[in-house]
Amino acid sequence: MYYYILESPSSRAIRQNYQRLRDLLTNFGIAGEMVTASPARTPAELTNMGISKGYSTIVAVGSDAHINQIATSLLGRAVLGIIPIGASDEIVELIGSADIKGAAESLKQRKISLQPTLFIEPDTLVFLDGVIETQQLCKITIVCDNKVRIHAYFNKLRVNRNLEIDLESTHTTEVKRFLGIFGPTAQSVTSRSHFHGKNVRIVTDPPLKLTVAGEAVATAPLQLRYVPESLKLITKRGTVLE
Repeated sequence: MYYYILESPSSRAIRQNYQRLRDLLTNFGIAGEMVTASPARTPAELTNMGISKGYSTIVAVGSDAHINQIATSLLGRAVLGIIPIGASDEIVELIGSADIKGAAESLKQRKISLQPTLFIEPDTLVFLDGVIETQQLCKITIVCDNKVRIHAYFNKLRVNRNLEIDLESTHTTEVKRFLGIFGPTAQSVTSRSHFHGKNVRIVTDPPLKLTVAGEAVATAPLQLRYVPESLKLITKRGTVLE
């Protein structure tokens, strides 16, 4: 039996999707207990309730932020299933299904893959990509595995659950045209760098927030640790995650 945690619906269309999901699950023979998150019962609290009731599989139904909260709450205690509704391409690629029916079929087939997560000291877990973004160029220092130290200026940083970091900086330069006849023109230049490690420290000046699915989860300085094969996830058969 599955324990389904639905995101609080924000529109009539989402409510209709929930009813369609109920019908599909009944037809597939995998119906279980369904609960809906609310300000009074957060996704994390409902996850704990489901596990205390003895459910070994918790299914997150909704968007990225909802899914991430459930994933990081059940780590090491249950299997995660996902039904994406209003979710990003990151979720779709991860589970191998873009719609409700395909995701429900994956639940029935129950192909489990092991996924890594990120631990941010002292007590924050991250499953989906984290982003630090600033309009003005800011200083950043990255230390990978206590061996490699990088100093740079940046506008955007993205870190995934494999502790791979993409750093991007964009600045404007003035370029004079031939013989300066037409005067200087502005040109935007973007630089990108890629880093990875098992333990990474990130310091920004000024301190900036790391967001996951649009929600702030931590503020630099950050100490990140890669945690391999720490989350059991149901994915579609035949995906690269096998």
